[in-house]
Amino acid sequence: MNGRILIIDDEPHNLSILRIFLSSLHYEVITIEDGREALKSVRETMPDLILLDVMMPEITGFEICKTLLANHEFDIPIIFLSANAQKEDLLFGLRLGAVDYLTKPFDLDVLERKVEIALQQKAKVRNLVKDNKQLAKLVYVDALTGLYNRAYLDIMSRQMKEGIRVFKAAMMVDMDYFKDINDNYGHLVGDQVLREVAAIILANISAEQDLAFRYGGDEYLVLLQDGDNCADIADRIIRAVDVMRVSLAPQKTMNFSVSIGVTNDFDPTSIMQVIAQADSALLGAKNNGRHQIKMR
Repeated sequence: MNGRILIIDDEPHNLSILRIFLSSLHYEVITIEDGREALKSVRETMPDLILLDVMMPEITGFEICKTLLANHEFDIPIIFLSANAQKEDLLFGLRLGAVDYLTKPFDLDVLERKVEIALQQKAKVRNLVKDNKQLAKLVYVDALTGLYNRAYLDIMSRQMKEGIRVFKAAMMVDMDYFKDINDNYGHLVGDQVLREVAAIILANISAEQDLAFRYGGDEYLVLLQDGDNCADIADRIIRAVDVMRVSLAPQKTMNFSVSIGVTNDFDPTSIMQVIAQADSALLGAKNNGRHQIKMR
């Protein structure tokens, strides 16, 4: 199918002609004769295009269009169909937000091209919205690890300050002797290690509730909504890194480990205090010999 078209017209003859013609062009066609029923049908069928008759009993096509477009998320193109060729009606329909206005009796070749153009524009807009969402996501995601970055942490800082997001625990995760990995095996191996650790962190937190950031270099910040099991999560992460395997140079092996600082005692509205507390706990773990968890 090339697209789903909803035709709203109270004249059965017009509906029959349009249905046969557009179906022959391999469009999926849905027809509705009642204007009020059409409003419900739009929500249920989610067409790619609406062909809407202007003059209908009980509720006009203009009123239907106005109701649909009152929803700011509504993005289905509308083409008006009308026997009234007056300039004022045509301009009124376009001002309401319709993408086109065809007068009856209409030329089927012109209708075919108008439908094609409207659906092409719809596809372009949909792709643009999708691309914009992907770009927006990339702005806040670390390209190497796939975790959130510092820019997104700034957004979380504002939301925490306003009480929109609340976290009960936090941990700072840091690779042990990461410089040795880069020096001995190169930065490509180092990058792979960072990706593997990021994947381990994501696998051990809740994707719906918790957030993980690449805080900088080989450090990760994790914010947890549930503070009761933060020590268990940290323990699972440290054990998973212990058995982590990364391809190194031939005949060479290396054990990997992390140090983790955990805190569940901080002002939930202050990201600076969260980071300071977790960082202080991490410093304690590193000063005590690394490859361990310190709570604060």
